[in-house]
Amino acid sequence: MSFDSPAFWFVVVALWCACQLIRHNAARKMLLIAASYFIYSSFFPAGSKLIYMLLLAGVTAGSFAVARMANRGVLIAGVWIAAGGLAAAKGWLNPVPVGLSFYLLQAIAWMMESYRSAKPGAGNLLDFGLYMSFFPRLTAGPIVRAEEFLPQLAKRPLVDSAARWEGVVLIVFGLFKKLALADNLGLVANPVFADIHMHQEVSPSRILLATYGFAAQIYCDFSGYSDMALGAARLFGYQLPENFNWPYLARNPADFWRRWHISLSNWLRDYVYFSLPGHRSRSRIPMYLNLLVTMAVCGLWHGYQWTFLLWGIYHGFLLVIHHATKRMNSILLMQQLTVAGWVLFRTERLSDLTAYTAGLFHGPFFSGFQPDEWIAVVIVCGVVLFHLLEPRLQLAKTITANHWNPWACTVLLLLGLITAALSLPEQQMFLYFQF
Repeated sequence: MSFDSPAFWFVVVALWCACQLIRHNAARKMLLIAASYFIYSSFFPAGSKLIYMLLLAGVTAGSFAVARMANRGVLIAGVWIAAGGLAAAKGWLNPVPVGLSFYLLQAIAWMMESYRSAKPGAGNLLDFGLYMSFFPRLTAGPIVRAEEFLPQLAKRPLVDSAARWEGVVLIVFGLFKKLALADNLGLVANPVFADIHMHQEVSPSRILLATYGFAAQIYCDFSGYSDMALGAARLFGYQLPENFNWPYLARNPADFWRRWHISLSNWLRDYVYFSLPGHRSRSRIPMYLNLLVTMAVCGLWHGYQWTFLLWGIYHGFLLVIHHATKRMNSILLMQQLTVAGWVLFRTERLSDLTAYTAGLFHGPFFSGFQPDEWIAVVIVCGVVLFHLLEPRLQLAKTITANHWNPWACTVLLLLGLITAALSLPEQQMFLYFQF
């Protein structure tokens, strides 16, 4: 029951109706927890559903209990167990269970905050259980801080027409990004990167189209998921943190990581970078080393592949260069540097990088495009154009503000029709489900 499946939204509508009938806040939270576990279990085969639900429940109960003890030794042990479990899962399980990387980071953050404050974690187990399992963000984020979410559970939320409208807008935008844009870009990018060693049969123009197509694909795919997560949460009266803020308009590497996967960037800053020694040193050397280590951890969080590690270190060096020189301040330059980094991210083996480079200089540059490749060209150009216009026109914000306005409804209906027309016959998994 992924966000782009009709079954998921059927369950969401039924759950929303049930929540409107339940007046008692505790009963409503218990229903949301039960529904979240039910939706989460749908991602696993019948024989392993119970195992992964028990794993989520165990991490929830364990991290809650550890934080309540407020014992520094126990807290340190709890953090290391959670971090070690995540590291082991990345190394031994292929694929990594959906959502594991995200809810373990939330558990670590919960225990780290208790350790730093030397106070027991606030709240009760029912609220914490919903915080850990809330279905809109469980499978692929955003990574929510306890202080951002738990206060919202103190009383039954009022879901007014403004919240419902905002939820609908975000969901439609997210479905459009995923089904109409990201999945069609994947038709072009995936075959090229899956068999990059066959560069003799792929012109340099197709390799470049696949490269820029993947840059647009991963953005539309992941930001589309985040939009739907935020939209679904709003339907139930809750606010989740923004995860993307026009990342391809970043002027420098630091600006990019303030705009891309914001919740993960903040988590790495607060619980990796600030935990490393020397970050308060007057010398810049420890800061540079800590940036490299933090971004290496970011790369390895995505998987134990050399290409992921190189991608993280690459962005670490970009951050070091930026902080050392303060001269990287160009949107166009940062876009090209980001796209170059996506090549490291998308290739699976180091040998693929050699084949990729060779393919760029092999044969005639342009040998024609297939229809799906021309569609990808249009989509990439559209993503670029929208990045240029939207921050100035504020179309999305305007539509969100115009509650059930006729022209706003027309725009959403048009996006819905385009999504239906361009949706592929086979469902494509969200990219970040594999991490």
